[in-house]
Amino acid sequence: MSVMYKAASTIVRLLGVKKMFLKNKEEMLAYARKENAKAVFDLKKAMKRAERKNYILFHREIMGYRLLSYQKDQMAGEAAVLYLFGGGMITQPDKLDFSLAERIMEKTDKDVWFLFYPLCSEDVKVDKTYDVCFETYRLMTENYKAKNISVLGFSSGACLSLGIFLHNNALGRPLPMPGKIISVSPGGIPDLSLDENKEIWEKVNALNHKDIMIDPTYLKTAREIAKGDADLPEYMLDGTVGDFTDFPKTYFYYGENECLYAFADEFKKAMEKHHASYEIIVGNGMCHCYPLVRFFREGREAQDKIIELLKS
Repeated sequence: MSVMYKAASTIVRLLGVKKMFLKNKEEMLAYARKENAKAVFDLKKAMKRAERKNYILFHREIMGYRLLSYQKDQMAGEAAVLYLFGGGMITQPDKLDFSLAERIMEKTDKDVWFLFYPLCSEDVKVDKTYDVCFETYRLMTENYKAKNISVLGFSSGACLSLGIFLHNNALGRPLPMPGKIISVSPGGIPDLSLDENKEIWEKVNALNHKDIMIDPTYLKTAREIAKGDADLPEYMLDGTVGDFTDFPKTYFYYGENECLYAFADEFKKAMEKHHASYEIIVGNGMCHCYPLVRFFREGREAQDKIIELLKS
């Protein structure tokens, strides 16, 4: 473990970041709305940056939600990446996401579609998020061959990177599968009142003392926020129960010291049940979504590996 990572993880622990995840539903939503009121993306500045760095940034809306397309040329390329940011389904993307989307476009020569998907802090349930993500992918298949589309997601976006295609299977497979999926730190928000989910809850809590960022309590709160009183398919809340039939090669990235690592074995079982090809990559001693960050060696190496996977 690098000195830089040790120092950063110590600072995060001392700052008490985990305490945020102990908030109840109302407190968490209030926090998310306050965070989302901050300006993290300025379209004019982004357009000027694209011009300065000599690439094209297209802007449009899908079902009323912003979609960016990073491209090297005016004409769409032959291949693309769908980028799904993290944030617990309640907070907006941040500068790290935009930087990585741009970096992927530069390093892979592929277009990158960056979707500002609906957040559950906007008084919508997660089925609306699925509808917008699914429509975005459908539009991608009109512009690119499905085998030339890769899907990359972090945290809640990682859940969506899998969930879009669980949804596709549930709908009778109206769309072809993408070429590959890279899912970084996906978890689930299962119904913890059911006896069948007691084991995963115990596994998540067993990793709690190692996790510097997320407290397992948020799984309960997130389910309240994402589902509410709506009657939703369980795979939209807990992807491990979905149908992974005909999934493309799927790469799962986890930090060894994140509580969501408990879900790795659940996804392994689900993939094997449906005879789907997968690989699980675990960062020794690493935290949640560590490949998103480049300032320490382990994150930088993992991110570069992901970019190499996206090149092919």
